[in-house]
Amino acid sequence: MGDFTNKVVLITGSGTGIGRAITLAFATAGATVVPTDLNPDAVQKIGREVAALTGSEPASYVLDVTKADQIAETVDTIIQRYGRIDVLINNAGVSSMVKVVEMTEKDWDFNMDVNAKGPFLVSRAVLPYMIAARQGKIVNTASMASKIGAPLLAHYSASKFAVLGFTQALGKEVAEYGINVNAVCPGFVATSMQDREVVWEAQLRGMTPEEVREEYIAQTPLGRLCQPEDVAKVVLFLASPAADFMTGQALNVTGGICTH
Repeated sequence: MGDFTNKVVLITGSGTGIGRAITLAFATAGATVVPTDLNPDAVQKIGREVAALTGSEPASYVLDVTKADQIAETVDTIIQRYGRIDVLINNAGVSSMVKVVEMTEKDWDFNMDVNAKGPFLVSRAVLPYMIAARQGKIVNTASMASKIGAPLLAHYSASKFAVLGFTQALGKEVAEYGINVNAVCPGFVATSMQDREVVWEAQLRGMTPEEVREEYIAQTPLGRLCQPEDVAKVVLFLASPAADFMTGQALNVTGGICTH
């Protein structure tokens, strides 16, 4: 989807799942990718995968998206190396599953800090450079749960609803600078995060993990789980010139479950 040669693309949460697929898709499309992840081993692994694709080891960083000072330092280092950041993908995210009556403040804060505050902090650090360049694309990873509140995931849903509000507001705020801000809303994606979630949900609902997965597929009109590569394709579209007249949008990649 498009040619990203000479484009510098910063991706958070690059190490696994959707973030890994996004990173490899941009690398395949010619971008200079800058993978980041909280997990040092995951950062090294995705770096090796990009090098195997492109023949060049990317600049990659361990990054905690809840730490403003660490974000600012990382962004400054990227700017010193490349002179710009053309595309920001706010993908880092977490989930946990618990009933509200049993939810702790720690459960709530963990989801809100990474999923909602993370995109704010990273965007705030990158935006001055995009504004100065009068161009840029920001794509935030939201969720189907940002449009349809999910039981057992009230804190996660709240954090992802916040991502959509942030996307819409920021899109309007920076439009005058030629910066587009959009979001992608994946459905039931086959990732290691889902592997954990189906176990949690099975325990909470008295089912087996496989029964939970079968239920996910049964709810999906297109009849299969979403793959990380399905999401990556839409992210590349939103970051490409094909989406130049789109901002504040939230595109579903749900196989037809969510249609609004």
